[in-house]
Amino acid sequence: MAASRVIAITLRAAPSATRALLVVWLIVDVLSIPDPRRGFPLLGLVAAGVALLLLGANFQARSIRTFGLVCIGAAYLIAHAVVLGIDLVPALVFISVLIIQVELRVLAERFAPLYEGDPGPDAQRRIRAALGRAVLRLTVAAVLSVVVPILAADLAVAGVVPVTTVPTAIALAAGLVAVVALLAVVPSLERRTA
Repeated sequence: MAASRVIAITLRAAPSATRALLVVWLIVDVLSIPDPRRGFPLLGLVAAGVALLLLGANFQARSIRTFGLVCIGAAYLIAHAVVLGIDLVPALVFISVLIIQVELRVLAERFAPLYEGDPGPDAQRRIRAALGRAVLRLTVAAVLSVVVPILAADLAVAGVVPVTTVPTAIALAAGLVAVVALLAVVPSLERRTA
């Protein structure tokens, strides 16, 4: 029973921890902007995103939380695209953590109530197996969302992939989004077939 409570607490805390990581990362990036006139509006956007996330958490409103995450993502994008410059690996990791945060929230909403209840041993085994599969899918999606674009960029720079145009980049991005979306949709497809 104690292990179930620890798992439930961990599941509930994981989305907040990743949100905090994203906000701290973004604030550090924005504070590194040398011109305060450019950094201050971005800090305002970050503050708006944090306020929306807190409101969404208090009122259980997904749309408000979504706008909060959009504000945070937009502040990161604007800070790096306009002022700081885009470094590929940190940008991919930031976007992956942003996606992971959303998926962790879904996992917490789905599995934490199951662990907070008192399921029997057979139900606990099935719940742990389902959680393990969901975590594995999330891990694979996170790794692919960082590794695939880096590999594609390396292949393009090395000349292995001869077409290095904007349509190729868009096709690679669409493929990455399709893989992540497929990994997110697989659990609902499994439920329908079961």
